[in-house]
Amino acid sequence: MLAGAALLRPWVVAAEESARGAFHSGTIGLDVRSAIAFRGRSFLRPDDDAFIVAVTNARMHGEALADYYDRRRAVEKRIRDDETGVVYFEFRPDGSYRGLSYYFASGNGCGFCTSDVASTVRLGGGRLAGNLKGSEKERRFEVALDVPLMSDDHGPALAAGGGAPGAAYLAYHAALVGRDHAKLKSLLSLDRQRSWTEAARKGSLDGFVDYLAREHPEKSVRIVRGFAKGDTAVLLVTGDSMVGELSGEVLLMKENEVWRVDDELLDPVGR
Repeated sequence: MLAGAALLRPWVVAAEESARGAFHSGTIGLDVRSAIAFRGRSFLRPDDDAFIVAVTNARMHGEALADYYDRRRAVEKRIRDDETGVVYFEFRPDGSYRGLSYYFASGNGCGFCTSDVASTVRLGGGRLAGNLKGSEKERRFEVALDVPLMSDDHGPALAAGGGAPGAAYLAYHAALVGRDHAKLKSLLSLDRQRSWTEAARKGSLDGFVDYLAREHPEKSVRIVRGFAKGDTAVLLVTGDSMVGELSGEVLLMKENEVWRVDDELLDPVGR
């Protein structure tokens, strides 16, 4: 049985009930506690638009996850882990059910399954709501959904280079690569600064900095484009690292009138 998120993270909080039910695959069971819904690309046909509903045994902070440009990547990197399972239900643009995708463990998952599923889920009032029931022997589930569809509005486009958020990210890159701890800490969001202070208290600051650097393109970074809405900005970036080219996004927060880096999600290009 998947038990749920082991640590309280900013993306995982007590939240309104957006999903409930259970999902069983082989010997592994998942108690569904929350869901988010967003527009994305079909798992089956990458050129097709789809509505994706991610359900999990954690209580996800939908508003925090909505700040990311690629919600699926944010769920994979910031929600799913060894104790927190995620199942993606896919719906066509008219709201009808198309299939599901998940990975619990080696030999227990499905890249995309289209078996018969009874679905009453419909899109209305900006929400996907209804019930899903699957009765395959090796894959049984019954899930009730009432989840808002996330907006794709991340605000107006930023100037070339990302404007002030872009300048903050480039300064962050220089400080991280140069291991300038004083400068680096000042460029982190206040939430990340609290994590920094706690790591320093425990004598594990080098490990925390290594964590920040793990997905960062240490050779160079390029800001492709960016958007800002209120005190939140998202930059789409690429960069070069020792393992090759990376691409992804950076989330920044404007705190005390200063843009600060809150999170960075990058993957090798082509993965």
